[in-house]
Amino acid sequence: MDTFDAYIPEDIYSLLVMIVVALVAIWLVMFVVRKLIGIAIVAGLVIGGFMVWQDPSLLRTAQDSALSYYDQWQNGAPAGNERGQW
Repeated sequence: MDTFDAYIPEDIYSLLVMIVVALVAIWLVMFVVRKLIGIAIVAGLVIGGFMVWQDPSLLRTAQDSALSYYDQWQNGAPAGNERGQW
């Protein structure tokens, strides 16, 4: 613990300034990381949507999955064979 004593200021004003600077730095990092995660999610959705749109078999699978989830949500039970295919 003797190594940290050299880096911690002894007067209260320097300590307060160091705490404020650390809090601002943490806030900026969290703000930037949150924005980057949001941009990555949107980019993933756009790229995934483009891939699904360009591949007819994948589009058909996505449509069937979406209809199955909707039927399950609406009826409260998994969709069976009574639903016709496209």
